[in-house]
Amino acid sequence: MKKHFYKLSSFCIVLFVVITAFQACVKEKIDVTKSGNSSINPQYAGPLVYSSLTMADIMSKANKNGQVTDSAGLLILVYKGNLFSLPATSVVPNPMPAQTPVTLSYGLSIVDAAAISALPPASTYTITDSSLINFQPGGTTQINTLNCKTATLGINLNYAIEHSASIKVTIPRATLGGVAFTQTIPVTVPVPYTGPINVAETYSLNGYTIDMTNGGTTHNEIKVLYDIVISQSTNPTNVGDAVSFTETFSNVAYNSIIGYLGQQFLSPNTDTVPVTIFQNSSSILGGAIIHIVNPSIKISLTNSYGLHINANFNLFDGYTPGQPLMPINYTGSPNPLSPLVIPEPATIGQNATNSFTLTNGNSNINTLINNFPKNVIYNVTSQSNPAGSVYTNFITDTSQFDVNLELDLPLHGTVTNFMFQDTVKYNFNLNTNNVEAITVRTYISNGFPLDVDMSIVFVDSAYNVIDSLIPHAKQLVMPSASIGSNGIVTTATQNTADFTIPSSVIPQLNKVKYILMGATVNSINNGTTNVKIYDYYNLDIKLGVNVQLYIKF
Repeated sequence: MKKHFYKLSSFCIVLFVVITAFQACVKEKIDVTKSGNSSINPQYAGPLVYSSLTMADIMSKANKNGQVTDSAGLLILVYKGNLFSLPATSVVPNPMPAQTPVTLSYGLSIVDAAAISALPPASTYTITDSSLINFQPGGTTQINTLNCKTATLGINLNYAIEHSASIKVTIPRATLGGVAFTQTIPVTVPVPYTGPINVAETYSLNGYTIDMTNGGTTHNEIKVLYDIVISQSTNPTNVGDAVSFTETFSNVAYNSIIGYLGQQFLSPNTDTVPVTIFQNSSSILGGAIIHIVNPSIKISLTNSYGLHINANFNLFDGYTPGQPLMPINYTGSPNPLSPLVIPEPATIGQNATNSFTLTNGNSNINTLINNFPKNVIYNVTSQSNPAGSVYTNFITDTSQFDVNLELDLPLHGTVTNFMFQDTVKYNFNLNTNNVEAITVRTYISNGFPLDVDMSIVFVDSAYNVIDSLIPHAKQLVMPSASIGSNGIVTTATQNTADFTIPSSVIPQLNKVKYILMGATVNSINNGTTNVKIYDYYNLDIKLGVNVQLYIKF
């Protein structure tokens, strides 16, 4: 409803622009040579503005959050907000932090050297060794199973044994399609030996599943096996000759993780959901009363984490700057607001949902709406795994925990003394010498079950009143349409009114710097009868102007 009156204000501004154009045209059309009088008083009248608006048109501009209608067309103002959102990256970084390189070194023992030296030429000797990588996913997360979206294993090899070798690298518990990760690094040593050989290799583990329990005994560990198959050559074999491996996991991003995701305390900033219909209302000071028959606040929860989350509202209030907070209270039992009952999916990749609705029957929402909150202000805190370590947690890269709010205000009820006001900058820039009087005629066909009083006042830069086109006392410019027993409009009401800027004021119009506008809305029968506002209700507004000129020659 607010923008309806702003539309009238824009009509007023258009009016004065057109008046200026009238004056310019009038001077060109009057042929003073054909008159024997020393002055004339021509009068010029014409249509100025015509507008036909449905309630859906008006509310689409007045209510930026949106609106819906029920099956009969009853308008419902909808205000939505995301109270809390926990994306997967807030629990486990994705990609995960760069891992600390791990180095393994193996030197030939006396037994190894003797065995290799005793081999016939081209025969092989196998040494087996392994390293254990302590994987760091970030925070307190402990991984049992990591399903990699991306991962890169880098191996830097320094080989200082004087015989060629084939080195098999295996991660037994990193599998793709059931097959363990295996790669072979060939190392060719010349005869005679010329010095250590360095090899750098990188391998993709994209799509691999890595079991980090080391056989079910721990978490966050990856075992890498090395089979070093040495081929006998004519080069000497020396005790202490060595091979070293430096392993680095990088670019590790997950599709999913199973394990313990940690105990995290999450405290988002306080935020608000604007209730735009009340943004320009001064109704609290004006003593307004509003009663909506069925307002509601729906809280919806969606969770795709496989972990328990304990969440609470620390703050959940209606808020208007300069006014006391109005807490939103649930009067039923048990109270779903504290703690919030968070659903948990049974299977990885699924969403679990829960919701509850605050109504007049179980909360103080009617009192809240009657205080015309400009915002709903909230703060939600949550803790994951409040009971401690649980190793059946799961997360995917798309996991999300959301708490969403939807405030629905069906336009069914009563309103008394609901006030709107606005101030618009304006300069007339008129040549007022020849203007004797200006009259604006309004014709309004009101298809809404609402009485609307208005005031339009011109003021200077210090807000001194120049003139009141519609006085401060306010004038009924839109009498309510008639309604039936069901609260639905049966007949639109027509009203015509004239508003005159007198000759004594016209010379002062160029001092005007602002137009002050106010409107007061009352539903039919002075707010004692419930009415319904449908999207097809119509408001027709026609404005005409009459300019009385005085031209002396």
